[in-house]
Amino acid sequence: MMQQLVDAITRNIEHTGELYDQILAIERGKQRAIVASDIHALTQIVAREEDLVNAATELEAERNLLRTRFAEADPRLGPDSRLEHIIAIIDGPPRDRLAERREHLLALAAQINEVNRLNFQLLRSSLDLVRGILHDVLGGSPIPTTYTPPGQHESPDFHAATRVDHVL
Repeated sequence: MMQQLVDAITRNIEHTGELYDQILAIERGKQRAIVASDIHALTQIVAREEDLVNAATELEAERNLLRTRFAEADPRLGPDSRLEHIIAIIDGPPRDRLAERREHLLALAAQINEVNRLNFQLLRSSLDLVRGILHDVLGGSPIPTTYTPPGQHESPDFHAATRVDHVL
């Protein structure tokens, strides 16, 4: 039973790493589209990004289920055990492989965060430029506040919403 769980969590982490590689590539493509002001490319990228985020959500749900099963199979683990705790109870080469995959995921997550941070800054700079132009064109009129479709004021700090933090 334990070996099946180790195999399942290893596959999950490997698939998550492949997905994070795709997300990182998409975010870098988004960066190029932002710099080029290519709205068509941005629209396509956002659609693809949504698919990847949905897939990441599914993998995370699977990983949470596997963590629960590990906790049920080994009394050393609690229901809130993280992947690092699971790795600590595994013996032999599977432990090393899983630890390596976890480190790779953490590195990818850090890269994605950095690219997202830069993308946010690029978008904010573009928006500031457009607002400045509108301000000049409208003759000093106040710049309208940006609202979401439901009419709620958008938060000026999207950095928190773009963080890629997972329970690893």
